[in-house]
Amino acid sequence: MIQLREDCLMIQQPGGGSIPFSAEDLTLEFVGGAVGMIDQEILHNAAMGVLHYFQEELGRKSITVGEFAQALAKVLNGLGIIAEVTEVRIADAVRVADLRQLAAGSGKLGELEFFTRLRQTLRDQLAEQPRAVEFRGLRGCVKQLVGRKHWCPACDRMQSWILESLQGWFGQEPGAVNTSLVIR
Repeated sequence: MIQLREDCLMIQQPGGGSIPFSAEDLTLEFVGGAVGMIDQEILHNAAMGVLHYFQEELGRKSITVGEFAQALAKVLNGLGIIAEVTEVRIADAVRVADLRQLAAGSGKLGELEFFTRLRQTLRDQLAEQPRAVEFRGLRGCVKQLVGRKHWCPACDRMQSWILESLQGWFGQEPGAVNTSLVIR
């Protein structure tokens, strides 16, 4: 299991599953007297307080968007700001894919299937317009595809091929304009 940062919780998605988020990853929309009156520092501190409440006071690792919105509105109301949170969205999240899983899922076609799946994964990740797309496990993926336990010249060639392919495809995608590509 992946260790979450201390300032993160898992937010349950409406379609199922959960993704990590922190106060900086949220876009908040308000109605009522709060519109245009909320100082960004106050809002940030209130959101951090809500995260702390769920993590430390309730010992929860996962919450829904509605729970976060209700708790944040209650905090703001307690500060004398009449606020109703109408929508909370995870903004500009980082989308992560594991290259080792893509390599393991490649069947009899090996590299050919891997590169097809890699390009489709990149497109899928960019479709959500994230702040960054991160591919992890490059070294393990390369050794898996080449069929080696130790690094060799064939691994260098495969690594270069993967990096060049990802960078080339990334540059061609229209959704990549405001997105960073990270390969580890």
